[in-house]
Amino acid sequence: MNKSAAPYIKVSRTEYLRLRKLQKYFETFWNYLSHLRDIQEAREDIKAGRTIAQEKLFRKLGI
Repeated sequence: MNKSAAPYIKVSRTEYLRLRKLQKYFETFWNYLSHLRDIQEAREDIKAGRTIAQEKLFRKLGI
């Protein structure tokens, strides 16, 4: 590996903006998927008669 090479690459402004938009879409999708998983997990807990742990609830609420 060439040690004198810079640790970055040049990207055109349009490509950079496209990648930023793609990153935002992926982040939105990931949050949506995470939310769906949480709902499914909560439904399974309710069916099994379990209660939600306080730590988990506080973490979700940001407390």
